[in-house]
Amino acid sequence: MMHACENSLADIAKRLEAVLPHTDFVLCLPEDNPAIEAAFSARLNGRRGLVIRGDEARQMLALYSLYAFSDKVIIGSLDEPYGRKLRNLLLSGVASEAELIEDVILGGM
Repeated sequence: MMHACENSLADIAKRLEAVLPHTDFVLCLPEDNPAIEAAFSARLNGRRGLVIRGDEARQMLALYSLYAFSDKVIIGSLDEPYGRKLRNLLLSGVASEAELIEDVILGGM
């Protein structure tokens, strides 16, 4: 699994353009969440994954919110993009964090 470092939005777009054809899934982690990252790694099962974190992930999320440029991108957040309300399901007891991670966030893998 590769890990990305911080870059400008233009650099992110160029990097994704180069990497996406050679990657099965890209996990965008705008905030640190070891449970989501661990579940992502476990689900790869030999497939190629890229994790983008922090500021670079937030920039990528801003771009992806405007234009869903690839179905390989997974948004690893309970709260982002704006309007996502998975945390409400967690806090109300409707679903556990593990269920939200496995069934909703990573359900398309």
